Amino acid sequence: MRRPGVRWLPAAIMVVTATAACSSGDAEPEAVAATPTPTSTIASGSSGGNVPPPVTRSPESNVVFRWVSVVDELSRSRVALPEGAKPIANTIPRPDGTTVTTRGFVFEHADGVLGFELIDDFATMDDLDKLAEFLAASVDGAVRTTEEADTGRERGIDGEISYGDNQVMLFRILVQDSNGDVWSGFVGGPESDLRRLESEFSRLTGSVVLRGWADPEAPPADPVEPASWVAVVDEPSGISADLPGAVVMEDRSVEGMPQRGYFHVSGVGFLVVDYPSDDYPLDAVLYDMATSLGDVVDSVEPAEGAGDEALDGVLTDGEGWVWAYRAIALDDRILLLHAVDTAEKLTDSQASVQRMSDSLTVP
Repeated sequence: MRRPGVRWLPAAIMVVTATAACSSGDAEPEAVAATPTPTSTIASGSSGGNVPPPVTRSPESNVVFRWVSVVDELSRSRVALPEGAKPIANTIPRPDGTTVTTRGFVFEHADGVLGFELIDDFATMDDLDKLAEFLAASVDGAVRTTEEADTGRERGIDGEISYGDNQVMLFRILVQDSNGDVWSGFVGGPESDLRRLESEFSRLTGSVVLRGWADPEAPPADPVEPASWVAVVDEPSGISADLPGAVVMEDRSVEGMPQRGYFHVSGVGFLVVDYPSDDYPLDAVLYDMATSLGDVVDSVEPAEGAGDEALDGVLTDGEGWVWAYRAIALDDRILLLHAVDTAEKLTDSQASVQRMSDSLTVP
C-alpha cells in the first residue's frame, strides 16, 4: 500500500463560514460537526477543500441533499455527490476511430443535475475546447464561457454552458496526466437559481481526489532522509516550518478566507488559514474535518505550537491511512500541521508533526 502523499485538505476549513456561525467554545464537537449548512454559503470557483459538509439545502427549492463520497473503483478516484447518485457509462469515439467507455455518476432531481465522468487515455490539454463542445452537445446547448482551471496537480478549464429553457451548466474538465486521462464534473439547473448551482459546483469540484493520491501502480516516493528537511516560508504571513524537502505553495483559498498549503510527497505538510481561531474552535476544526472526509477521530488532546494553544488529533480513513494533525490557534490565523502513513507508522508521523512544530517561526 502506497502512502497517499498530498491530499486535498482540510474539508472543514473550506466550509468554516457555514459552520462557524453555529459554533461556540461551549458547543459539543460532535454537534458542531453535524450542523446542516445551506448550499449557498460556499462561493463558486474554490480551488481548495474536500468533501463538503454532510447536509446541504437549496433555499429556492427546499431540496435537501446529503452529500456522500462516491468512489470510482477502477481508478480509486473519489468525489462527493448527493446521496442517491447513479452510475453512468457512455461509449464515445476516440480521435483515431476506436471507442472508449466512460465511467461516472449522476444525481438528478427536479431542479437540476450533478455528476462527473472519467475517460481513460483520451485527450490532451490541446483538446479541452473540443471536450467542452462535446459536453455542450450532450445537452443540446452551447459553450458560453471558459477559463483556465489549475488545481495545483491537474490543469484544465472551467466554463458555462447554456441549454434548454434558461438552463445553465457549470463544468470543469481536467487532464489528469500524460496518459490523457480526463475528469469532467458538472452541475446544471435553472439560471434563476445560479447561486445554488455555483455553491454545488464548488462543493463538487472541491471534493475531487483523483487517482494520483493513492495509485497502487505508481512507484513509491523516494525515501526522505532526515538531513534533507528544509525551512519552508509562507511569504504572506512570514510563518516558517521545516518540511522533508522544498515544495511549491498551493492556493487553497475560498472567498473571504485565504489559505495556502505546503505539501510534501512524503505525506508531511502544513496549511496556513487566514481566519481567526476565536471564530472557529480547534476541536471543531478537527471533528468537522473528520466528518467531512468520512474519517474517524481516534483521539484529541491538548498540545502547544510555537507557544500557542494547540490540539493534536489522530484521524483514520477507511483505506488504512492514519493522519496525525496538530491544529494551532495563532492570533489571527489557524495553522494545521499534518503527517500521514499506515497505522504502524503513527509514531513516525507524530514525530514529523512535532518536528514541524519545533521548527515553527511565527513573526
